[in-house]
Order: sequence, then C-alpha cells, then structure tokens
Amino acid sequence: MTYSEVFEHFGIPAQESIYRFAPVFRGVLDGREVVVKRTHAAEKMTRWLAHLAALDFPVRTPLTPWTRLGDASWVAYPWIQGREFAGTAADLAAAGSLLGRLHTLPGAHLPEFVWPNPDAASVAEDVEGLAKPLHAHRPEVAEAVMARIGPMLAGFTAAQLPAIREAGLPTRDVTMDFKAANLVYTADGPVLIDPDNGEHVPRLLDLALAVLLFHNDLDGGPGRVFTAEEWAVFRDAYLSHVELTDDERRLWPTALEYMLLEWGTWAAIEAGPAGDWDDPRQAAFLTDLLTVDLGRFSLA
Repeated sequence: MTYSEVFEHFGIPAQESIYRFAPVFRGVLDGREVVVKRTHAAEKMTRWLAHLAALDFPVRTPLTPWTRLGDASWVAYPWIQGREFAGTAADLAAAGSLLGRLHTLPGAHLPEFVWPNPDAASVAEDVEGLAKPLHAHRPEVAEAVMARIGPMLAGFTAAQLPAIREAGLPTRDVTMDFKAANLVYTADGPVLIDPDNGEHVPRLLDLALAVLLFHNDLDGGPGRVFTAEEWAVFRDAYLSHVELTDDERRLWPTALEYMLLEWGTWAAIEAGPAGDWDDPRQAAFLTDLLTVDLGRFSLA
C-alpha cells in the first residue's frame, strides 16, 4: 500500500519514515507530538500495554485506538522526550534492570510464541543466505563462520530447538526486541518505546536475544556485541530482579545458541538486501555477532 491513507487518517504530513527498517512517521495530533507506526495482534497488544502502564512499568502506550489500514494495524504513540543510549555502565545497568522488571511481571496477554519448524530446504536456504554476504563482505572470516554455524543450523531441530521447547521454562509477555535502539532515557530512567513485536515467550530466549542484539541497528553504537564487562553489568542488574530457575541456568548456553541460529543469522541474512553490510558500523556488529564466543556471557 501507499502510506497516503495513513497520513490522511492520522492527520500528519506525507513524509519518509524516520526508521529505515519499517514505516514509522512523526507528526502532531491534538497538540501532541506523536509517532505513528504499525503493530501486530493489535487488541492483545493494547491490553498488554495498558496492563504494563497500570503496573507503572515505563513503556510507551497508544494515544489512539488502533485502526486497520491496508493490510496492517496502525497506532499513534506519544513522542517520548529523552536521550539515546550512551553506552555507559549506568545506562547498561538501567537497561538490564528494566528487562529484569519486565520478566517478573504477571499476565499472559500476548500471542503465544510459535516454535519454528525448519525443514532441509529452509536450512539449506539459510546456509546459502548467510554464506553469500559473508563471502562478499567479510571473506576473511567466511569459511570459519560457515564451518561453525552451518552444522549448527543443520542440527538445530535435533538439538537446541527441542531442548528449549520441551523444558517447560517460565514464560512471560516480552517484546522480543529489547535493544538499545528501542529505549529512550529520561530523567526517571529508560522507557521502552517499541513493544510491538511482543509475544508470550520463554523469558530465557528473550534474555538471550537481548544479549546478542542489544547493539543492533544502533546509530552511533559500538559496532559489536557486549563485551564481557558490559554483559556483567547488564546481567547483574537483570538478576537483581529475576531469580532464574535451575533449568534456565542449565539451558542458558543452549538458549544463546538458539537465538544466534534463529535471530542472529536472520539479522545477518536480511542485512544483505537492506544494504547493512555496506555500512561499516553495522557490518562490524554483524561480524562480531557471528564470530563471538558465547562463553563470554556466563551467568556466574
């Protein structure tokens, strides 16, 4: 669809998206600065965000009821005044604490997580899709990365997937997109500004995703995943709220592998068509992601 219908419905000027990965538009509605964007599972998302707000959890909540335009649901959120993540220990601790708070909150408002079911053809497609940008943009690490990740992708349905799926791990409503680019820091601490990918998921997977992709898509970011020192700050703040179960601790290395294979390789593959491998900072991040020693992220 063209976005003229969106601009007309919300009364905002025609414009380019302020976010390069999805249509996100800025304007003024009833005298307030707003962000207009798509959401999924709109009714459930609306209930979840109201639930979080009632619990005083700092998240951006809709200013308007969602509306169906074209093939998507759209909503207007308030523009949150604040600053971007600055990479300091204090900012890392605040982010870890916020995720920990989220992972303790009760309720099951969001859609249930759908477990993947890859077949041989989709695995082969992923292997090819990952190898192509690596050989084109990072030939010096391509063979080593594919020798490591290729067999893991082939063994995913027999190893990481059933280990996590069948463990009965604690589940929570989470964003499945907890990263620095989705936080705005105010005088009262960080506010979660993009909850719209949320699902009801084993919280361990959401933590693993945050660890691996926290610096993803971050303008001015460090171009890498967490260092061991950064992870320790984030982890300790998170664990000040969450008491992980014995099974969660035992399966933590598996959860990291799971999210590297599912979300990490997806990010690297999709970065090709998006042109992210041509961006030195994002290419450096993706390279570090695909070559990182997951043992860096110990829970000890």
